[in-house]
Amino acid sequence: MYSVFLVEDEFVIREGIKQLVDWERHGFELVGEAADGELAWPVIQKKRPDIVITDIKMPFIDGLELSQMIRRELPDTSIIILSGYDDFEYAREAIKIGVNRYLLKPLPKDQFIDVLRQVKKQKDEEEATNRYNSQFSDEVQEYLSSSRRGLFEAITSGKTSTSQILERAGNLGIDLVAEQYNVVLFFLEENIERVQNTFDIAEIQERINKECTTDPHRLLFSIGLEVFIILIKADRTEIDMESHKCTEALKRQFQTLGNKIRWVILVGQPVSRLSGIADCYREARRTFFRKKHMVANQIYWIESVSNEEPLETSHIIDFNLNDLDPGKVDQRIILKFLNNGIQEDVRDFVESYFEDIGRAGMSSTSFCQYMVLSIQFTVNAFLERIGYERPGDFLGGEIKLEEAIASKAAVKAYIIQLLSKAIMLRDKLVKNRHSEMLEKALKYMKENFQDSTMGLNTVAQIVNVSPTYFSSVFSQQTGKTFVESLTELRMEKARELLRCTNETGSEIASKVGYNDSHYFSFLFKKINGCSPRNYRNGKREKIDSKKEEK
Repeated sequence: MYSVFLVEDEFVIREGIKQLVDWERHGFELVGEAADGELAWPVIQKKRPDIVITDIKMPFIDGLELSQMIRRELPDTSIIILSGYDDFEYAREAIKIGVNRYLLKPLPKDQFIDVLRQVKKQKDEEEATNRYNSQFSDEVQEYLSSSRRGLFEAITSGKTSTSQILERAGNLGIDLVAEQYNVVLFFLEENIERVQNTFDIAEIQERINKECTTDPHRLLFSIGLEVFIILIKADRTEIDMESHKCTEALKRQFQTLGNKIRWVILVGQPVSRLSGIADCYREARRTFFRKKHMVANQIYWIESVSNEEPLETSHIIDFNLNDLDPGKVDQRIILKFLNNGIQEDVRDFVESYFEDIGRAGMSSTSFCQYMVLSIQFTVNAFLERIGYERPGDFLGGEIKLEEAIASKAAVKAYIIQLLSKAIMLRDKLVKNRHSEMLEKALKYMKENFQDSTMGLNTVAQIVNVSPTYFSSVFSQQTGKTFVESLTELRMEKARELLRCTNETGSEIASKVGYNDSHYFSFLFKKINGCSPRNYRNGKREKIDSKKEEK
């Protein structure tokens, strides 16, 4: 139902127009009236009607002036001008302003109702187009997000040729050609138990994404849920400056969060080829867990101030403590890896961790025993924090704790085994939580897919996470975007209704969540290979049988 506001200075005519039409029966609601433009304008601003019907000749502010004000501030409002003057200049000015209809008084009832119907039809079409554009925009955004993740995986996998990468980037409208490249890797660390932090991360991601969209030197990629990378591309003389500008912009954004979330930024060494980005990314990721300033390859580290205190450590060891950098055995390094590491990183992490400690430490039996026990306690504490009541029950393996303590040779192998098992348990727990969230989301989608207003934001709100987080989890866990899954549900029901009922295409479209029957038909044909009518008539089977014969 469309809202209508009436402006007419002659009371008798105003009352006549009000009585002329059965407004509600024709899909309209009169929401207000006024005797001139000056009185009408503040009420129109407040009520924001869909249609304004106004006389052209009025005191104070006339119909043309009022129309200009409406068109400037309320561009979606339709305007019907009533005029007692058959004057070409008035009509030409009305056209220039963008008035929808120009009617001459006196108004025959049938003509007036016909004009209202035409305006209503026009607004119905505009609404359908807006819904289509909105829905199409959501699909495009989800597709682009998923495709960009795939592009970055191709860049860093080392298995895709440069020509294929450039072709994929071109299909996404991304220009990857540059003299040099660099990566800015940043981690946003949240408490694994505090899902509400994902809203903060999503907000930051959206702000950073806007900055990157307007900067031709930066491309933002999401790697998982808390790890992000910005690919810097620039001329050889500008690459270092652009990398620095990027880190400063990130710091400004992160500092707005205060102490809500820990963050870390790492910057890689510039490379001249696309194929070099993979090594640049892997080295930056390894450096994240080692926590040290690496001047040799120009990787440097910036991090937020932490309120955490380092774990207390004992130093009952049989070598000179002056030979050991305490920062290299800080158990926060282990915790950082447990929070953010992946299985593929474990062996490299352990190798570099013990390499940093040095031969002096690893040659000491007492120190090796201390290291094993310290890391074991850290892993136990981590698993308890994320929800395992008795973590020791889950950490069994081929190498036992007693064997690792008794033999220096078994230390490294035991810690690799320990961290691998802990990360597996962490991922399993997170996957279970995601499974519960997805189960709830899918249940809601199956029960409410016929609701045309349902979208990504609606379902994310139902499962109490941000839309960005939900979209990422949904696509990672199901292998499909949210829109693809919702469309599949709707099409499955549409096929059933086409075969089992005599309902029209428009009725079926409405029952499966599409207000616009044309958009429904377009999607149906795109997904099923034939129109809804042909599907109902059995032509789909003929098409399928011909394919089988071939």
